[in-house]
Amino acid sequence: MITFLKKRSYDLVYMFITQLAISIFGLALAFAIPENRPGLMIGTSVFSVCFYLFLIYTRVWELGYKDSNSFAKGVDGLSRLEGLYMGLAANTVNFLVALLILIGWLSSNGVIDAIAGGATVVALLTEGMYIGILSASVGGVTLNSLGFMYLIITLPMILTSTLAYLAGSHDFKLFGAKKN
Repeated sequence: MITFLKKRSYDLVYMFITQLAISIFGLALAFAIPENRPGLMIGTSVFSVCFYLFLIYTRVWELGYKDSNSFAKGVDGLSRLEGLYMGLAANTVNFLVALLILIGWLSSNGVIDAIAGGATVVALLTEGMYIGILSASVGGVTLNSLGFMYLIITLPMILTSTLAYLAGSHDFKLFGAKKN
């Protein structure tokens, strides 16, 4: 684990900074939408999330591609699940915040509710690209009022980084021509 963190620390920080930048982008788009246009809010949120996942995909694909020669040579210490590990590690803050929100959602204690409320603010600042999706109402319930949604919104990035690393390590590219 320590070796992984030493090797990938720059990439993990890059992934988190990308998340923060796209979060600000998503929040800016959300605040520009009038309140009476929920469909447009959801659309801009989906766009922001897709843009975020594209940036994560391209970065992690490059890492997988760089490691492909090491896989071919049979170098020890590498795993094809490196993208999964990066996705999980880059979402550590999101997991901690989601855990606090989930505990508050399940609790009726005032202090815990206050902590969960603060965690919700942090979640919206760090995951602002999802604000339009979370503001959607399904069956009369707004998604951001469901504590488990803050865990669910971490899944697209984890899945993207996993698939991107696998694709890169096999030199399979979704965007553009193959590298030589």
